[in-house]
Amino acid sequence: AFAFYGIRRLGPSADLFFGARVNTLQASLRFNGPNAVRSADGSKTWVDPIVGVQLRTPANGKRVHAQIYTEIGGFGAGATFTWQIFPTVGVDLTKRASLEFGYRWLDINYSSGENTTLFKYDVLTQGPMLGFAFKF
Repeated sequence: AFAFYGIRRLGPSADLFFGARVNTLQASLRFNGPNAVRSADGSKTWVDPIVGVQLRTPANGKRVHAQIYTEIGGFGAGATFTWQIFPTVGVDLTKRASLEFGYRWLDINYSSGENTTLFKYDVLTQGPMLGFAFKF
């Protein structure tokens, strides 16, 4: 997935996001049998409009900071519905660098076609995150 955002600053600790996420899935299967080799390939791409909010702890000179990013989208234009919640806690190593810890939930509910051409993708992806941030 690739996301493209526009940002509107609401205040020193809050931003409003709007944009689109391009989702692409690709699959390839190969079956080796005694008399034949069978294979199947498929791909699906769709675009989800998204809106979101990011809230941060105010800059107060302390080394530890936190933020939460959340978004919703799809609205039937791409996916039926998609949402994401991504809270993080960071520790400043210098004025420009920090170590970030978080957990991300991303849920996508997409379907297209019907009967024999039905494609359904209803998946919640979640897990921990460890990162390094650099401000410039």
